[in-house]
Parts: sequence; C-alpha cells; structure tokens
Amino acid sequence: MCIAFWRLGSKEHLDGYSLVLAFNRDEYFQRPTQGFHIWKAHPHICAPLDLKPEQEEHRGSWIGVNRQGRLALLTNYREKVPHHDGKISRGALVRDFLLDTPATPGGQTLSQNDKGMVMEYAKKIFEERELYDGFNLVLFDLLPEQMTAVYVTNRGEDGKGGRGSLRVLEQDSVIGLSNSTIGDLSWPKVCNGKTRFSDILQERAEKNTDEQDTKTIMKLMEMMRDNSPFDRDALPQKLDDLKQCIFVPRLTGNIRLLESESYGTRSTNVLLLRGSKLTIAECNYPDDKADSCMDAVDTNIMYFNLNQSPKSVL
Repeated sequence: MCIAFWRLGSKEHLDGYSLVLAFNRDEYFQRPTQGFHIWKAHPHICAPLDLKPEQEEHRGSWIGVNRQGRLALLTNYREKVPHHDGKISRGALVRDFLLDTPATPGGQTLSQNDKGMVMEYAKKIFEERELYDGFNLVLFDLLPEQMTAVYVTNRGEDGKGGRGSLRVLEQDSVIGLSNSTIGDLSWPKVCNGKTRFSDILQERAEKNTDEQDTKTIMKLMEMMRDNSPFDRDALPQKLDDLKQCIFVPRLTGNIRLLESESYGTRSTNVLLLRGSKLTIAECNYPDDKADSCMDAVDTNIMYFNLNQSPKSVL
C-alpha cells in the first residue's frame, strides 16, 4: 500500500523547486532493505535497495535517482484476488532505468543519450508489461531542458493484465498515486493527501531559505505519517481500510489476507529539487515503533547533485 505525491514543474515555482515529492513505502517488516545510499557498484545512483535475492546484481528498488537526472518511483497494483504470475521482479523496473544504459527484459540495450531515453524506456516496458505483476511506474527526467514525467502501468480499471496505459503526465500540478491507477478517485487517502500536499506548498511560496526547506520537509513528513482515521487502539480491520490512511500502522495479523505477522509503513522519503541540488530526507520506522509513527524517529537529510561526475559524493 505505498503512496506518493509530487509536483513537477516545467520551471521553478515561486517556492524555488522544480520537484517536490513525498513517498511512503509499505512492506512486510521481515523483508530486509537498505535506505537511500550511493550504490557501490554504480556510484552515479542514489537509491534504497531490496536486500533479496542474495545476488546483488538482481536486487531491485522502489524509488531512486541518478546523476544524469533520471528518477523513478514504483508502486504495486493491488489486485482484488492476489496472484503472482510475473516472470521478472518489479524492482528491476527502477533499477534498470537508473543504470547508464539499461537493458529491457527483452535484452535490447537502450540509447545512451538521455534526451528521449525516458520515453524510449517507457515504451519498451509497456511492450513487455505482461512479464510483471501489476505495477505503476513513474519515470522522471529532471534536467531543466527536458523536464518530463511518464507514467506506465500494466493494469486498468478492469484490473486485467492485458490492459494498461502509457502517457506523459501533466506538470505544475499535484499528482497522487497509491496502489491503483493514477486518477482513481476511490482512494480517500490519495484525494485527501493531494489537498494537504498542495496546501503545504502554498505555505512555502516565496521563502527560499534553508530554514524554510527544513520546515517544508517536516510538514510533509508529518502529513505522510498521518494514520487517521485509525490509531494504535483502533487499527484497520480489512484491506480496504488501508485506502483511507496515508501512513499504515504496524499490523500484526489482525487483517486477513496478510502473508505475515508484521506489515506497515517502513519508510518515508521527501525529495526537493532546486537547480541541480536534490535534497533527500528519509525516515525509517523499525518494527517496534511503526505503530507510533510520531514517536522519536530520526529524519536523515542528504544532498545529491545532478549532472555531475559519478565520483561526486553525497
């Protein structure tokens, strides 16, 4: 039940940012992961990482960015009847996009030229969409001269794998996405979150200071930690309840259809882009604190410069 909100600008807004993005990752706590970091084998990439399988080259991610200005985010599509028929891990969708010359599952290596590569990669994934379980993939080009975002999904309103869509997303407006397709108004947390996200950005306008940056991050973090209408004494009782809460409190087997004893929001990320400087804020929620998301949880802030040598450090 991941959820993301963002605004991509065709130019910098009054608040100084060409991208503002907030993302919650919901996952089983038993699944080992690593937060945002520079990848040792690919130092031009900064992204979290799924630590399974054991072979490092086969591990995937759900969000990430590289020095060339490519950013990707991924959510799974929630099926009414869960099934896992995909031949390729969905985490490879983000990983391969961030590599210098990503190869699609069909084996074709894409152009090394960044311009047009986003759409080229999106088209190849759309052609091969049936190789994956249900997914939503958003691909960004963050370089000023070619700022764009492309959405690819292999699901539609009927939930059938043969359907799907590929389209360029509008800019300069707030977009929300969870585990259904973009534009699905039946998820209250997406609709409510978009309004709150917009309100926070309006408060931020015309205050381009580091202090205001920190305040914006904290306000977005607070929004992304909102588990209303639930609390630790009144947890969700069925999967459809999770359409309501932006932050999923730790669930311990009280919901049917869960595959393990512990599930919930594992991390929150807020990304702010001004010029070539990307600010990445991250909160990770350990299993023993995930049902009390407002308790003492540290927020780590790092900086990543786009369009620079891979030798640059965070």
